[in-house]
Amino acid sequence: MRGILLVGWLLLAACSEPDHRYHSARHGFSLELPASMGWQNDYLGSAVVARPQPGAALQGELRYLSIDVNDARELGRGLADYVDFRLSRLQRFARHSEFHQREQRQLAGYPALRLRASAQYGPQHNELLLYYVVAGDRGYALTAAFRPGSSAAAIQQVDQWLSSLRFASH
Repeated sequence: MRGILLVGWLLLAACSEPDHRYHSARHGFSLELPASMGWQNDYLGSAVVARPQPGAALQGELRYLSIDVNDARELGRGLADYVDFRLSRLQRFARHSEFHQREQRQLAGYPALRLRASAQYGPQHNELLLYYVVAGDRGYALTAAFRPGSSAAAIQQVDQWLSSLRFASH
């Protein structure tokens, strides 16, 4: 029996993608991402934008993952004000947006809001997984955009990556 378990564990380890911890010293966070994700720092107003590289497991489902960082002191007091700010921006830039699920969570030890939504930017329809969290004087918006009809397994995998968020000392 031990031999079967050992072989199964070795096969699982061989099939799973190695993870890499992405660090942003400038913005005070780190995040676990698979090695098959390519990222760009300070891209289009985001601290980081990550996309599956050609041949990556989620290439046909995940369009991008981004993390935006804002000075939360300028936006009000706490998570509720930050969420209002971020949602007003989403609705301003999206042709159409609809929120499907909203739940309170903890992210890196801080209260967070997790949302599932759909939004259309230009002709492109996206299913979104969003997290909003305020840590110290910074607000963080984590966005994962999927193609419509993406599998629950793909969304769950990305949810795990986003849940690996850690902050530097504030």
